[in-house]
Parts: sequence; structure tokens; C-alpha cells
Amino acid sequence: MRWFIKAHPSASLALLAILFGAAPILAVSTGLLPDGASQIGAFSASLAAFVLVALESGKDGVKALARRVLIWRVGWFWWGFALFFPILPSIAALYLFHAIGGPLPDWSALKPLWQVIPMIILLTIFAGLGEEFGWRGFLLPRLNGARAPLKASLIIGFFWGVWHIPLFVTPGTVQNEWLHDGGWLLAIGGYTLFCMAWSVQYTWIFNNTRGSVLLAAVMHGAGNAWFGGYIDVYRGHFGGILVFAAVMAAVSLFIILTTGEFGGRTGGTTFK
Repeated sequence: MRWFIKAHPSASLALLAILFGAAPILAVSTGLLPDGASQIGAFSASLAAFVLVALESGKDGVKALARRVLIWRVGWFWWGFALFFPILPSIAALYLFHAIGGPLPDWSALKPLWQVIPMIILLTIFAGLGEEFGWRGFLLPRLNGARAPLKASLIIGFFWGVWHIPLFVTPGTVQNEWLHDGGWLLAIGGYTLFCMAWSVQYTWIFNNTRGSVLLAAVMHGAGNAWFGGYIDVYRGHFGGILVFAAVMAAVSLFIILTTGEFGGRTGGTTFK
């Protein structure tokens, strides 16, 4: 088991995370668990990471992974980037979609600003910490050590997108709406492109904050909150989602072209 985890960390995490994520959804759909219990799956990537680290490195490895959430002294720039940078591609996508013929956004669907802070906190806990011990805490250092940061980012982004596929077949989710609006190829392909593009930004912040899972989780929570506003005002207009994915790709391309190896590599399994 250890040799497989070391040789194939991406496949190990993706398979176990998908298993842990899909199991609650299936249990709810068959009546084994009550409605709402499927939210347990939000923690599947981090849970999978801790299981894999325990099998690979034992208790010391689990402690080392958990300690990455304590790395918080990383400079104000990186905190600002994690919390507020996601606003910029959202605004850019709003203007671009309208400029190419998209409808005006439905501003009435936008949540009031005072709700954003508690939303970021909740999403940091449930989406950020639920996933980032896996994608960034476990997988990124292992891929960073053997591959260029760009390749590592794209691999993680691909598996990150694939991990979300169960949401596309779950009624009531926004991903399920995209599936009906755009079809399998555009919906899942566009979403995976978004994940791959955003993964580049995660690698940049992770490699410049000594491998902080906390900052990755905060950016995950803040991003979901700010991006959620864009999704709300263009609900039912799938073209706007594709434009947003394209804007994220352009932002990540800018980072790639201007930062070299995204600030260096954080390879290995521990940080000093």
C-alpha cells in the first residue's frame, strides 16, 4: 500500500476522495442517511489525505500534515490575495460577458455585503478545510518535488475537477443546472478548466507561504463566496460561466508568465 501511495499520489487521493465523497450521496439517495447528510462528502478530500498519510507515514505524518494549518504568519499581501483577489476576475468576467453580448446581471440576486464575511468563514471551514488538506496539503508537495509547479498545478486541477463530478448528477446543485444548460462536455469540461486555472493560483500562494494549508483554505472559502456572487447574478446563463472560466485561465497565464516557478517549490512532505 505504501509503495502505491508514494508512486501514485494523485490517483490515490482522487480515488479515495471520490469514494468518500460519493458514499454519503448514495446513502442519502437510497434512504440510508437523512437529507443533508450528503454534506459530509465536503470533507472527503481532507479525510482521504489523512488516511493516506497515516498509511504512508503513521502518526508523525498525520501531525505534520495537521500542523500546516497553523502556518499563518505569511505577510499581509498573501492574506489580502487570499481574501480579496477573487473579486477581480469576477468583475472582469461581468464586463466581458456583457461586452460580448451577454445579458445584464441580475443584481437583485446578489447577497448583501454584510453576509459575505460569515459566508467566507463558513466556506473556509467546510469547503476550504474540507478539501485543502488533500489537494494542497497532501498532493501539491508530492507533485512539486518531482514536477514543475505548472505541471503539478494542472494535474491537481484536473483531479480536483473530476472529484466534483458527483455534484453534476445531484439534483438541486448549481453544477446540475450547468449540466442541463450546457451538456456534459461543456459543463464538466468548463468546470475542470476553471479548477485547473484556479489551481495555478493556489500553487502560487502555497509556494510563497511555506506551504500554508490555512491560506489555501481561506482562499477557497473567499473564492467560493465571491465567485458565488457572480454565479447568482448570472443564474441560468451558462455562457457566463464559460466566460468566467476563460478569465480565470487568463489570470493564471499572467501568473505563469510573470512569476517563473510561482515563487519556488515546496517539495517533500514536511516544511521547516
